[in-house]
Amino acid sequence: MRENPLLPLWRDGGTAANAWLALRDPFVAELMAGCGFDSVCVDLQHGLADSGVLPDLLRAIELAGAVPLARAPWNDAPSLMRILDAGAMGVIVPMIRSVQDARDAVAACRYPPAGIRSHGPVRAGPAHGPDYAARSAHEVLVFAMIETREALDEVDAIAAVDGLSGLYVGPADLSYALGLEPRMDNDHPEHVAAVARILEACRRHGKIAGLHTADPDFARRAAERGFQLLTVATDHACLTADARARLAAFRRSG
Repeated sequence: MRENPLLPLWRDGGTAANAWLALRDPFVAELMAGCGFDSVCVDLQHGLADSGVLPDLLRAIELAGAVPLARAPWNDAPSLMRILDAGAMGVIVPMIRSVQDARDAVAACRYPPAGIRSHGPVRAGPAHGPDYAARSAHEVLVFAMIETREALDEVDAIAAVDGLSGLYVGPADLSYALGLEPRMDNDHPEHVAAVARILEACRRHGKIAGLHTADPDFARRAAERGFQLLTVATDHACLTADARARLAAFRRSG
């Protein structure tokens, strides 16, 4: 099994540019991954993909040269195991609320004795090599999404959970948790302070800090602050933004 390419990037102090897939078409996944992103994440929580199409999406991402990730639909062991068995090299787990939630997520992603993952890497084994089971604990990423008030209150303890790769900020739901209107690139002082707390917790415990963004300039500023996994593009947003820009240009020219 080859080393997850994100790991040496982070060891060298680099930042991974991630793309987000809400659509379920493998060709879209291939196109996005082929743009040069370090990783591409399939959204199984709010996106249109399901476990049936997931192997094809992950394969398209890999073949185009990016690390395949997936956001789980929820923090439950069967969902996490199926995502990894399909070949994802990392999972982002939504709606973590406590230290125990984070421990449960890690356990579902690790084979015994470190966890409770059942052995059955139907696609992951052939895709990643015969030593997949032995090496997966070192190569497969597990990120806990910090987007609830409960998680924010326990963020330092969550960041300390053994086996957790990092924390990933869900800005819209975090806005809800703070009593604010849901926004992606939120510059409200309370939201900014909460995100800073999450980043500091990652620094204290040697974990990767991730953030979902909508604007490349906002993402660049986050990278300068120390975030090392940044979602900078979403498939449907790119499609509609470019289509609108082209339509506007056409109408102006007429």
